[in-house]
Amino acid sequence: MKFILSVLFVSLLFVGIEPLSGQNLHENEIVVISGEKFILHEVKTGETIYSLSKKYKLERAELEKYNPKAADGLSIGEILKIPFKEGADLSVDEPQVKGEPDGFKPYKIQSKKETAYFIARENGITVEELYAYNSDKKKFKRGTILKIPYWNKPVEAVAETTPKDETPEVIAHQVVSGETLYSLSKKYKVSESEILSLNPNANNLKAGSVLYIPKAKEENVSDAITPATNDFSDKYFEHIIESGETLWGTTRRYGVSEEQLKALNPILNTGFPAGAVIRIPVREEEIAVVKPVNEEAFDKHYVEKGETLYGLSHKFSVTILDLKKYNPVLEQRGLVEGETILIPHKEEEPQTESDNVVISDQPVVEAKPADDFYKVDMVLEIPEGCQPDHSGLFDQQTYNVVLFLPLFLEANDTLNQEAAVVDSTLLAEGSDVIPENPDFLNDTSLQDTTIEVEKIEVFKKFYGNTENFVQFYEGVLLALDRLQREGMDIKLKVFDTQHNADSVRQYIYNPDFLSTDLIIGPIYPDVQAEVSQLSAKNGIPMVSPLASQSALIQSNPYYFQVNPSREYLAAETAEMVAEEYYNSNFIILKTEDYSRTPEGRLVELLQEKFVNAGLMSQREGVNFTIYDFKAEGPFGLRRIMSKAKENVVYIPSSDEGSLSIAISNVNNLASDYSITLIGTHRFPNYQSIQIDHFHNLKLKYIAPYWVDYSAPPTINFVEDFRTNFGTEPDNFGFQGYDVSLYFLKAISGFGKNFTDCLSYFHIDLIQGNYHFEKFSQFGGYMNQGVSVISYTRDYEVKRERVKGQPKLILAGN
Repeated sequence: MKFILSVLFVSLLFVGIEPLSGQNLHENEIVVISGEKFILHEVKTGETIYSLSKKYKLERAELEKYNPKAADGLSIGEILKIPFKEGADLSVDEPQVKGEPDGFKPYKIQSKKETAYFIARENGITVEELYAYNSDKKKFKRGTILKIPYWNKPVEAVAETTPKDETPEVIAHQVVSGETLYSLSKKYKVSESEILSLNPNANNLKAGSVLYIPKAKEENVSDAITPATNDFSDKYFEHIIESGETLWGTTRRYGVSEEQLKALNPILNTGFPAGAVIRIPVREEEIAVVKPVNEEAFDKHYVEKGETLYGLSHKFSVTILDLKKYNPVLEQRGLVEGETILIPHKEEEPQTESDNVVISDQPVVEAKPADDFYKVDMVLEIPEGCQPDHSGLFDQQTYNVVLFLPLFLEANDTLNQEAAVVDSTLLAEGSDVIPENPDFLNDTSLQDTTIEVEKIEVFKKFYGNTENFVQFYEGVLLALDRLQREGMDIKLKVFDTQHNADSVRQYIYNPDFLSTDLIIGPIYPDVQAEVSQLSAKNGIPMVSPLASQSALIQSNPYYFQVNPSREYLAAETAEMVAEEYYNSNFIILKTEDYSRTPEGRLVELLQEKFVNAGLMSQREGVNFTIYDFKAEGPFGLRRIMSKAKENVVYIPSSDEGSLSIAISNVNNLASDYSITLIGTHRFPNYQSIQIDHFHNLKLKYIAPYWVDYSAPPTINFVEDFRTNFGTEPDNFGFQGYDVSLYFLKAISGFGKNFTDCLSYFHIDLIQGNYHFEKFSQFGGYMNQGVSVISYTRDYEVKRERVKGQPKLILAGN
C-alpha cells in the first residue's frame, strides 16, 4: 500500500497539488489538482464504476477521463481521482465485519502476473485479509499455495454495488461460451449501452462471468434466473462443489436462485470453486417428516449439526441406500440440522436349533412382507399445471408425428428383388404413410415415406446396419397402434434420411412441416443440424433417440437426448460406488495411461468423492490403491487384497483385449477374496471375456437401458412383435416403442409445452426409465434415468434399483 501511495504522490506533484504539502492522504479527502477539486478514493471489494459514479454524482465517461485504466476494470486498493461534485457522498464506508472465516480453499499461484491485488480481487477478499491468513508465506511466488478464507453468512456493512432507489430491476446472467454483447442485447431486449452501464467489462465476455442486465420494461424475459422467494425456511444443508459442476446447474438441481445461493455463500460472487462447501436453503415442505405406516419398523433420529449420511450409516449399521429409500427427500439433497429422519430397525437373525426356543400353543403369526413392514407415506403435491389431462379432450385432436430414419430404401430394394405385401392393419388409421401404389418400393419419388411389410419377409437381406432402424420403426408402429386403441388420433410421416443432410431438406422446408407436433430423429448428429434449427425456431419437440453425444443439446431448448452421455454415466457410477462401497478396499487396476479419457474421469470423480466425504484411508473408510498392472503384472495383486473388506476393482480402459487379460487374472483370486468388479454397460458385449468371470466377480455397472423379460408388459410386447413382424425384437425395437409411447403420452397429457412437468411424469416402459432434466441453461434435455445392474454368483443378472427417477409416479400407464 505504501508503494502505491508514494507513486501516486509523485505523479500528482507533476500536475500541481496545491494544499497537500506532504501530509498523509486521508480516504475521500478533497484535493486540488491543476485548479480542479478531486476526491481521492481507495477502491474496495465489490465496488464498480457504476456504483462509484452514482455515489459521487458524475457520469461514467467523466470518471474514466481522469482514470483511464479504470475502463479495464477496478483493482482493490487502487486510488482513483474523482472530480468533485456538489452533493457528492464523502462518507467513508464502515469496515466490513466478517468475523472468523467458515473455512478456507486452496489457491495455487500459476504465474508472476498474479499479484496480491490480483488474487484478492479474483477471490472477492481484501488484500489485508489475504496477507492476514497467509502470514507464514514470505513471498507470493509461482507454485505457492495460499489459503483463501470464505464466509458462508452474509457480510455486515457490505458496500452497495448498486443504489437501492435509482437502480432498475436487473437480472443476473451467467455467461456461456459463444455469447456476445450483441446476442445478449437481443436476448434480453435491451441495448448494448444499457448492459455496459451496469457491466463496464462486458465488451470482453468470459464464460462463467456474471452480468447484471436491466430487465425489459414491457415483458418478462424468459430463461432469467428465478427471483428470490420467501417460501424458504431458515434451514439449509451443505453441498461440496465437485469438479465439473456449475452455478447454474446447482441452482436448477436444488430449485434455488443464484441470488439466494450468493446471499448464503459470498464465495460464489467470485467463482464456483471445486471443493468449497456451500449452504443450500431448504423450503419448509422439504423438511416435512416422513410418516411410517408401521411405527415399529423405524426409529426416529433428530439430525444434529455436522452429521452425515456416511456417519449415520456407520452409527446405525444401515446402508446409505436404505436411509435414502425410507427418507425419499434425501435422494434430492443432504441432511438438514433439526429435521427428523427414519432409521429402519435391523432385522433380527433367525434362530438356529442351538438357540433357546420357547414352545407355545399359541397360533403362529405369519411374518409380514418386508415391503409392507417398512412402508412409508410421503405426500408430494403435483403442481396444478402438471395434472395430467384425463378429460378426453386429446381424443378430438390429431397429432402429427415425423420420423426420420436412415432406411436406405433404394439400396435395400436392390438387395431384395421380391414383391412386397403391405399389411395396412399395422399402421395408425388415417396415417398417410401407406401409398396407394403397392409397387411403392420401386418409386423413388416416394422415398420420403417408408412402409412396413407383412412379417418383414420382403427384406431378407439388409444394406449395412439398416436392420436396426427397421426394428426401431417396427417398435414405433406397435406404440402407435396401442395409443390409437386408447383413443389417440396420430398421423405419422416417415422420411428416409439415408446418412445425408441433403436428404432431409426437401421435407423440412415444406410449409406442412411446421404443423408437426413431435419429431423423432434424425439418428445421426451430423444430419440433425437443420432439423434442430427449425425445431428450436418453431418450438417443436425433437427427440434424438440413439446418439449420446451431440452439441445440439447445448443450443436447442426443444431437443431431447434419450441416450445419457458417457460423462453422466461416469458421474452416476461414481455416485453409486460412493453410496455402496464407502468402507471398502478400492483398487484401480491400471493397464494403460488413462489420463484425459472417460474411464480416467471416473477415477478422478471417485477420488474426489472419497476425499470430500473424509473417507480416504480411514479405518472405517476407503483404502484407495492404484496398482500398475502393466508394469507389475498379476503377482502383486494378493499383496493389496483385503480379507476384512470388500475388494472393489475398477479397470480404467475400454480396450477389450486389456480388459480380458486383467479380468481373467482378478478372477483367479475370486475364490480367496470377496471381489466386486465395477464396469460399464458395454462389458456384456465383450465376446472375449467369459461370462463366468462377471458372475464370480459380481460385476456391477450403470446401464441406460434394461429389459426385464419376465415382466408381463415385456412378454406381451415380444409376442406382438413376433406376431406382426415374424422376428424377435432387439434393443432398437424396444427403443422405438419406448420413445414413441413416452413422448406422445407426455404431449397428450400436458401439451407441446410439457417440459415443466417432466419431473412429475412417469410411465412404465419396456426398456427405458426416462427422466429428462435440462442439460444447460439455454439448451435441451437429457435422460437421466439409469439402472444399477449386478451379476450374482448364483448366475443371476438383476436390476438392483433405478437412479434418477421423477419425484412422483403418475397413474394411467
